[in-house]
Amino acid sequence: MSSTMKQTLKQHPLPFFLVTVAILGICGLIAVYSLRLNFPPIRSDGLGYYIYLPAVFIYHDISLQSIAEVFNLGQIPDVTPSLWKYSGPALWENTTNYLIKYPMGTALLMMPFFFIACLAAFLTNSPIDGFSPLFQYFAALASLVYALAGIAILWKVLEKHFKQNTILISMLGLVFGTNLFHYATYDSVFSHVYSFFLFSAFLYIVQRMYSEGSLRFFLIGGALAGLIIITRPTNGLWLLFGLLYCVDSLHSLSDRLSFWKSHAVKLASGTVLCASIISLQLIYWKIITGQFIVFSYRGEIFYFTSPEIFNVLFSVRKGLFFWSPVLLTIVPGLFYLRIKAPEYFIPALIFLPLNVYVISSWHSWFYGGSFGHRAFIESIPLFAICYCALYEGLASSSGKRVLTCLTFCCVVLETWLMLKYWTGVLPFDGTTWDYFVRTFFVLS
Repeated sequence: MSSTMKQTLKQHPLPFFLVTVAILGICGLIAVYSLRLNFPPIRSDGLGYYIYLPAVFIYHDISLQSIAEVFNLGQIPDVTPSLWKYSGPALWENTTNYLIKYPMGTALLMMPFFFIACLAAFLTNSPIDGFSPLFQYFAALASLVYALAGIAILWKVLEKHFKQNTILISMLGLVFGTNLFHYATYDSVFSHVYSFFLFSAFLYIVQRMYSEGSLRFFLIGGALAGLIIITRPTNGLWLLFGLLYCVDSLHSLSDRLSFWKSHAVKLASGTVLCASIISLQLIYWKIITGQFIVFSYRGEIFYFTSPEIFNVLFSVRKGLFFWSPVLLTIVPGLFYLRIKAPEYFIPALIFLPLNVYVISSWHSWFYGGSFGHRAFIESIPLFAICYCALYEGLASSSGKRVLTCLTFCCVVLETWLMLKYWTGVLPFDGTTWDYFVRTFFVLS
């Protein structure tokens, strides 16, 4: 490598990092689906998120009756009636309409890739049925692209406070030391990477909105807020960063209220756009069920009086810190956050415990079949801010070297566990300590 290239890499590592993630991601997708480690891409929960698109644009039937008939006749390749059942659509009471339990935000974000798949199918004379191989692979690719976009935007957010080498180390740790890469490749049609992109984009827009006060940032912020809510409704907690960004005292709270007052029309415009996007989900529910507000996860419930907080954070089954130990940096990172990035301290202090509480209260606190705990993937932008604050808050270079070394070890461990999951050694759910230890060095 030439000295010029080394200097460029040191000063502007983002393009090199994105290319690296893209190459590894494409290799991962090829390996996963050519070796049938996971197939088809549109499956399980992913089918429930995706199915809006073929229903509206190909079958022109949001009741899903047309697609249900195809499923029952077995005409959609590699999709079985049992998978249809697991994906969530079920007949609504006293109607012939199937209700999709998953919200439509992921489908809206996938739409450009769906249209490209339609065009590619048309040009190659392939079936335009929404589920043929072209549609499967473009749906898988969409998640990787949104992961890359989320990384790029998050990098820009971090640049406001932290050095390039700090950001590079943190992104290495959080992309490859957590299950983010897994959900950009192996389980690519699930909603979590899309939420990661939306969370990153929202932080970036919030920065711009409060620093510049331009109408376009209010509108983009409103659109992102609406998409966040109709991608995963509980992720609406992330909007705290829009409300409390830069608020760290009563005086700053007063300044924030004055800012909203002086930009009332712009704020109202963004709010209207947010409500308009949310209304798409409400209109769908009204057409299918006759009601604007529906709890579509029938038979599922939050247990707010008995949250499984310890299990969610530490259990061998799906514990966040057990499966992604690099995230233990969140705790000391919060200590340095007030110094290094004070704009995020108060919203982070409120969001983190609330988010853990809500996730832990869900009846299926382990979130079904998954690699690690998937409900925290979208929060990686905040984890990255905490990691960077910790890294730059360490006074000694030896402390930074220790943290870098530990991060590298976490990346190696996470990659090893991910490969074990991909090859079927680690089960989708139900891992025990005995099994984890006994099969630790087994890959196939």
